[in-house]
Amino acid sequence: MGYDLVNACIFCAGLLLGNQLVPRDGLQGDVGFAYATLARRYDVTSERVDGSDATPKFILAGLGNSWPAQDGLGAGTPASEWRGTVAFAPSHEEQERKELPDLERIVSTGTGRFENFAFVTRFALGARDSVEIAGGQRAYKSTDIINIGGGNSEFTEARSASASRIDILAGWRHRWKGLEGEAAIRWVKPSSYNSTANAFHQASGAFLGWEAEARWRSGPWSALLHGERMSGSLDVHRESAPIFADRDASLPASLEALRFGLGYTWPRSELFVSATYDRQHLPFVSLAVLGTETVAFDSGFDPDSLNKQVFGDVAFRYAFSPAIRARVSVRMGWGHETVTLTDSAGVLPTQTLKVLRRGIFGGSLSNQFGSPEVTFFVGADFAIGTPR
Repeated sequence: MGYDLVNACIFCAGLLLGNQLVPRDGLQGDVGFAYATLARRYDVTSERVDGSDATPKFILAGLGNSWPAQDGLGAGTPASEWRGTVAFAPSHEEQERKELPDLERIVSTGTGRFENFAFVTRFALGARDSVEIAGGQRAYKSTDIINIGGGNSEFTEARSASASRIDILAGWRHRWKGLEGEAAIRWVKPSSYNSTANAFHQASGAFLGWEAEARWRSGPWSALLHGERMSGSLDVHRESAPIFADRDASLPASLEALRFGLGYTWPRSELFVSATYDRQHLPFVSLAVLGTETVAFDSGFDPDSLNKQVFGDVAFRYAFSPAIRARVSVRMGWGHETVTLTDSAGVLPTQTLKVLRRGIFGGSLSNQFGSPEVTFFVGADFAIGTPR
């Protein structure tokens, strides 16, 4: 299941049926710790930035058992397997837009939590084929205190926010000598909730999609190509001051990703490097909300978000003994998000925010890089009983 459970990004793609590194044969336990960031930045002017971030600190634990494919068949994915993993994290949220002559200062801070889990079951049907079922949830909740235009330590309003993504997959995997391919149907349910004293946004729904994967192995080398796409409509409910009239709509949404990876194995260690292009189109914003967005939502504007990101992942595993292996993984992400804000009353002009998915330090709208969103994971897996 890779280490997607310890990312701060709720709606990014995650590996469920596949793995970045092949699990050990036999009964296995997993433990780990991760520090992750999700950062959004809007350059109000060349000198003023509206930045917001969430920083969870995960504890991960898992248990599983796997039985390998026959020698020479496939590229390392077990022929049969069951596995469950949970990852919980407290989180700190922080946002600041500094004062300008014609714009008030906006500051918010809060705490939240992430509650993530995933499972996979795989049943061998002969030597070459397996049926696979997997599922998972990534969920986030937070409560923020917001100060709009006040002095230090003043309190304007509070925000309750949540975001979640639930996935269920059913697939088929076929193996050849040194090669395997997988295809699956994927059901996904994205949900979002964002509420302040002056605005209320809620979105939920479910739609179907697909994923496909190819894996290759020859000697110490291995490669992965994975793609997925889900699209449909979400039921969206919105209200805002002063009359809080209901605004209900069914709006389009889509989640898609393409991942390529390359690995190399030594007698006691493994290295896997991958790159992912991730695209999310969602009719809401509920993670690391900007101060500019908070004021817009309170004024009756409705959001539509199109986020495009590129992630780079490096995973390294070292076997201290046949029973214990340590792992270190790093993920860095950069991206651009276009948030379109439409006046629900149809009076004020539409606003477009060019939001950078990266930290508030370094980079600008003209710079493709800057400080990235980072996930750092360190953990270990260990055999339970005699290692196979």
